[in-house]
This record gives sequence, C-alpha cells and structure tokens, in this order.
Amino acid sequence: MRLTRSATLVIRNGKIYTVNSELKWAQAVVIDGDKIVQVGSDEDAGAFIGNDTRVVDAGGRLVLPGFNDSHMHISMAYEEAFLARLGSAKSFDEVVDIAREHGEAHPEYRMVGGTGWVYDAVLSGRRYPHKDDLDRIFSDRPVLLISYDGWVGLGNTVFTEMAEDAFKGRDQSLGGRERDPESGEATGVFHNPGDLLYLAGDLSALIRESELDGLRWVFGELPRYGITSFHDAGVDFRSIDAYERVKSEGGLRARAYVALGYHKSTTDDDLKRFAEIRAKHSDEWLRTGVVKLFIDGVLDSHTAAMLEPYADDQSSSGETKYTPEEYKDIIQKLDRMGFQCMTHSCGDRGVRVTLDAYEHATKANGRRDSRHRIEHIEMISENDIPRFKDLGVIASMQPAHAVPESDSVYTRAAGPKRMKTSFPWRSMDEAGAVLSFSSDWSVVDMDPLPGLQAAVTRNWSSGSPRTVSLEKAIEAYTLNGAYASFEDDIKGSIEVGKLADLVVLSDNLFEMPPEKIGDAEVLLTIVGGNETFRADVFKG
Repeated sequence: MRLTRSATLVIRNGKIYTVNSELKWAQAVVIDGDKIVQVGSDEDAGAFIGNDTRVVDAGGRLVLPGFNDSHMHISMAYEEAFLARLGSAKSFDEVVDIAREHGEAHPEYRMVGGTGWVYDAVLSGRRYPHKDDLDRIFSDRPVLLISYDGWVGLGNTVFTEMAEDAFKGRDQSLGGRERDPESGEATGVFHNPGDLLYLAGDLSALIRESELDGLRWVFGELPRYGITSFHDAGVDFRSIDAYERVKSEGGLRARAYVALGYHKSTTDDDLKRFAEIRAKHSDEWLRTGVVKLFIDGVLDSHTAAMLEPYADDQSSSGETKYTPEEYKDIIQKLDRMGFQCMTHSCGDRGVRVTLDAYEHATKANGRRDSRHRIEHIEMISENDIPRFKDLGVIASMQPAHAVPESDSVYTRAAGPKRMKTSFPWRSMDEAGAVLSFSSDWSVVDMDPLPGLQAAVTRNWSSGSPRTVSLEKAIEAYTLNGAYASFEDDIKGSIEVGKLADLVVLSDNLFEMPPEKIGDAEVLLTIVGGNETFRADVFKG
C-alpha cells in the first residue's frame, strides 16, 4: 500500500512485536486513516511524515497489536452499575451485610442485586443458604445474589415467588431451581441463574434495568486495558438492541463480535431472527454470526459434566444440559444454517459430547470453515486433545482461571489427579489446536496482562509446567482472537492493510521477569488510528 501524501499517524522509536511471522519486529508503524500502510524502520517511516502527521514517540517501549479478548460478558456490565460487589466477603454474614447496605443506599432500586460471592464464603458443607436466610437482607423487596462465576444465584422469598410465577408453563429445568426433597418447595437456590435473563416480563426487567448504562460504562473501561476487540459470549435480543443504541451514539470504542445465546427455550422463529441479526451486523465494529450454547456448568457447583465422579462426591459426575443425541441435532441444525457455534464446557465429558456433536455436524452437512469453538476446557481427556486440530475446533481458554491450587471448593471437587492435567494449554498447543485466550470478564478482571502472566508462568503442584511461550500467549490474545471471529485478515497483527488497532505498554514483556508481566500497564490504546486511551504519565 503506497501513499502519495503524508500519513495521518506515525508511531516511531518503538519495539514493535507485530505477531507477523514474516516480520516479527519493527521500529515504526505508519497509519493512514484507520489502516496500517507501512511497518519497518524509523527511517522508512520518515518519508510518510508531513505537517499534518501526528507522531507518537514510543520511547523504546513495547508496541503490540490491540488485545482481542475472545470471551467476555460485556452485556452483563449492568452488574457493575446496579449490583452490590460481594467478592470481599469472607462469610455469609458479610455477604448479608454488604447486600443490605447496598439496598439501603439505593432505595430507588426495585430489586436488591449482588454478584461476586465465592463458594467457600457461603457454603455450609454442601448446603447453600436458602430463601429464608436471604430474607435477613430484605423481606419486602426481591433479592438475588449471584456467585462470582455466575453459576449459582441465591434468592429471598419474594424473588423466589416471582421466579416461580415466571417459570409457569415453561421447561421446569430452566434456572436449575433447587427444591426441598421432602416438600418439593423451591429453596431459593438457582443453579443456572442466567436463564432468568431470558424470561419476559417484570422479573428479567428487574434484574437488568441498568443494562444500557452498564454498556456505556464498560466501553469507557475497555481502552484502559488495551482491549481493542472482544467477543461477547451470549446475548439476547434486548442486548442486541442496546448494542445498536450505543453504536448509533458513537459509543463503541472497541470492536464487538457478539454471540447470540441459545437456550432450551430457543425456537425456530428465534433462529430465523438470529439469521436476520447476522445479516444486519457484519461490519468492523459490530458483528455476529456465532451462537453461544451450554453443555454443562462448572466444577465449583458440581454441575460440570465429568467422565469420572467428583473427588469429594463419588455419587455425582455432573450432568449435560442435553443428551448427546439432542446436542448433535442442535449443532447440526445451527451448522446447516451457517452459524459458528461456541459451547461452554468445563468438564471432560462435556468437552467430549461437544466434540462428538461438532464431528457429527461435519459429517452430516459437509466440511466447511466453521471455526466452531469450545469455551473453557478446564478438564479434558488426553484422547480428545488431538480432535481439536482434526476437526478445526478452536480452544477458547482463560489463563487467569487457572489459580485454584490451594484447598478450595474447586480443587476438592476436581481432586489432585485431575488438577495435575487441568487447563492444558501447552498440550493443546503442541497438538496443533488454535488457542484463543480471554478473561471471561466479569468473572475475573478484564486486564489481559495478568492473563498473559498466568499463561507463561503457571506451574502445577506436581512441578510439571503447563505453560506456553510468551509469543504464543500474545498470539492467543491477538491474532487467534481475530481468527476466532473470522477477522484475521483485517486485524490481530501489525501488518500493512490491517486495521490500526495497537497498544503501547509501560514495560517490555520480553525483557522482564515472567512473574512480573501482570505489573505492566497500558500507556496508549489506538483503535482504527484514533487514540481511545492515553495514560497521564505517557507523553510520547
């Protein structure tokens, strides 16, 4: 690409890691409009500088392609604006106190919501607090408190009664509502509270009445962490409407690839609407074409589908949300419609059922460039690892999740044998799978740098390293994320002709101790040639 005039922006005096195998390192990048037009030396870039060219001096700092977080829950950002933050609570009493204070501080909220509690803080043995325990917070307003991973919700009596009314006439497995084994009465424990968002009427409106404000807020946060693109892992029609509203306001400050959520209540008419939305949103700022599904839950709540029983409960190995044959039929239908599928699966049996369904769809519909994905893959049988390359399935994984080494609900459920082989990034990479890294925000912080640190430093208690190289980790957080949304031809690396999405870091990750990578900071974020974030300390 050649210019006959000066460029609009030049970044020079940098250590530019391009994630381009043909030219891995450069000093300068030249940008015109929203595209990269030259990558090379400072001397080469000088020819593109004119009176109107903005010049950024990187000061010898590391420049990377903008981070592409391939699994976030952006449409859930209303939690930040509306719900009490419960992560600091060390006991259920503290959870109660925080939620009560939040409700008292916000009498205008029709529902008292909270998110972030950890299992060890609220569990008494294997028993969750029941609705009468939540009545200690408020007995005259609905209360719903959701775990840090989003997989268990605790409702008070008012909320539980509203939920029971909302679920009348619907699939009774929705919501994972726990019932007293003797009376059959709902206890107020919801093992899949996400289903509550897909109900019509006042209940779902109560839960996310601040959704639009939350979406506006999170687009202000993403640039601070160098995130120039992301994948929203499962939204409904209301969330698509919110995205359209923010886009019309010019508020999309990162590029969105949005997955439409498939649930047991999804109808053929819904799928037709999925196709209409896919046709409508296919530009560089807002795209879809991917469907998010769930085959299992999480280990913490014993809802992940395992090949062998849980270490702390030999009577249970978890359940899949669909039978293997049901799931094959669902995936075959979506694949036939040309959709990419991304399936949540934490357990090794869930992974196998999903791979079987993808393989079945390929045989039934014919092989195509589907780029189907499996999300999380915390546990997997070694026999299934080579199938990712064979089937062209993307391994979408979250390095920051790989932290439960000490005694915890997670490690007790998995057991020491499975913990030694969990989160197998290196094994997946060595087997030729495409690794796409992400945060799973808001389950963990959205900052990609701690995720990179976890990917390159993680060692299990067995002493066996389960890490990948820094080069591979960066690729998984940039180019492979673009590949996972069929956009690797336009972004994900610093190459001529690609979108000018870049980040300047405070430290060179390649020259610092790996265990300090998470301490580095984003100094400058550029999306489409425009600055979306500049740290006060950066004067380049």
